[in-house]
Amino acid sequence: MPNEKYSLFESVVHITEERDKKSLEQALVKTLSDFIDFDAIILLRFPSAANGKYMEVAASIPASAMKDKLEIIPNEFGDQRAKLDADLTHCVDKGEIISNKKGDSQRTLFPIIVNNTLSGVLDIYTQHSATETGKIIEGFIRIYSNFQSIINDNEHDTLTGLLNRKTFDAQLSGLLSDASTEKKGLTCTGVERRTSKTASSHWVGLLDIDHFKSINDNFGHVYGDEVLLLFSDLMRKVFRNGDLLFRYGGEEFVVVLTPASDSDAFNTFDRFRQVLERFDFPQVGRVTVSAGMVKVGAQEHPATVLEHADKALYYSKDHGRNQVSNYHDLVQSGELKERYIEGDIELF
Repeated sequence: MPNEKYSLFESVVHITEERDKKSLEQALVKTLSDFIDFDAIILLRFPSAANGKYMEVAASIPASAMKDKLEIIPNEFGDQRAKLDADLTHCVDKGEIISNKKGDSQRTLFPIIVNNTLSGVLDIYTQHSATETGKIIEGFIRIYSNFQSIINDNEHDTLTGLLNRKTFDAQLSGLLSDASTEKKGLTCTGVERRTSKTASSHWVGLLDIDHFKSINDNFGHVYGDEVLLLFSDLMRKVFRNGDLLFRYGGEEFVVVLTPASDSDAFNTFDRFRQVLERFDFPQVGRVTVSAGMVKVGAQEHPATVLEHADKALYYSKDHGRNQVSNYHDLVQSGELKERYIEGDIELF
């Protein structure tokens, strides 16, 4: 009994050591696999981009279980998406534990609630009802949910609710790492990286509210904060659900677009610029934005990507503001001279 209690304690420590969502997801499934008898354990997350149509498979033991137990939806982005069957739909809609016989196994689904919002479902298959070990499972889910909440708070900007700068730095590094791996032929996402003009690539856009200092000076910081809040709300409405939205600092924001062609990426950023230009901000009135965009390429240094987006942004600001500039077009036209960073050395 003492050894069992110590093992339980060690498992709790293991979960609470994790500081990012993916590691936390893996830790939950691995820990549960050590404590319960199971045929399969699948953790599904419920992204906002799904619109109720699918869930993403976050972790699966054994790895083949997700394809054996769920209907996987093919997609171009490489993540494993599972269609919501009747049991999953019931669990998601009701937020309740669901238990049914499925094939030779007893299937039990546990909803995962984080900050009063459904964030995922734990899908467990056993030879007997998982409710026999339900208290252990629910206990680990509570620990997981609490730390998921802490991670969410750490990743988001306090004022706007968008992702913060620290999260952007981590996301960009991960994106560049994936792109580099794909280029070497060790594809992690299943997305083919192409270099033609019409090919789809991730894009980073740096957005800066024009003359924001004068808004604070003329109307006060309360109205300045309201502009930031409404600006953020418009970002959520205009950009796609799969796009990542960040407040980088002050009046500067960053968008990471899901793969898009050059023209589609430009049109996406310019559509936001036009929507913002037409929006009537209380007391303040008309507000505009300048933007610089750059394609995310394999084996680039994160500082290079930001440097290029920043150069394009300031080209927009220096040439009349309220416009979107594509770094690559500016280089091609000779308006900017390309430079990149290799290690700690700046090269031209």
